Amino acid sequence: MAERAMLLLTGRQKNEFGEESTVESRLMADYYEREKGFYILYEETQKDTGATTKNRIKWNGFQLEITKGGSIRSRMIFEAGHTHKTDYITPYGTLSLEVTTRKVEVLRQQNQLKVRLDYTLASDSQFLSDCILTLCLELGEKYQANISEKS
Repeated sequence: MAERAMLLLTGRQKNEFGEESTVESRLMADYYEREKGFYILYEETQKDTGATTKNRIKWNGFQLEITKGGSIRSRMIFEAGHTHKTDYITPYGTLSLEVTTRKVEVLRQQNQLKVRLDYTLASDSQFLSDCILTLCLELGEKYQANISEKS
């Protein structure tokens, strides 16, 4: 059964010139625990087009996968010490990416789940950015009322 939760996503990027940027989103999400891992499901609305992207985060105990579906599509795999290739498909075109993960940290506390991904993005072996993505999922009864409204 799903637990309703508040998801805070914070992405930090540093490009080849050392310029840094930060993007933060706060969204409602559904959280499921499965055997050795978990799933987080949430939707994002694109500010420029209003299109919806459905997202799934899956942790299986050793790698984290983020899948996007909708106007933006991708399947990014984060596994410490490994590089995984993916296509990042947008309405404006497709970008082939290499995701090299330095570190994956997952910490589950009573009513909170924290994930930190430290990785590099490249395209055609050309460096794009160093990135840190943090996910903070706050679980609790105060979010459960929204589950029946959604069903």
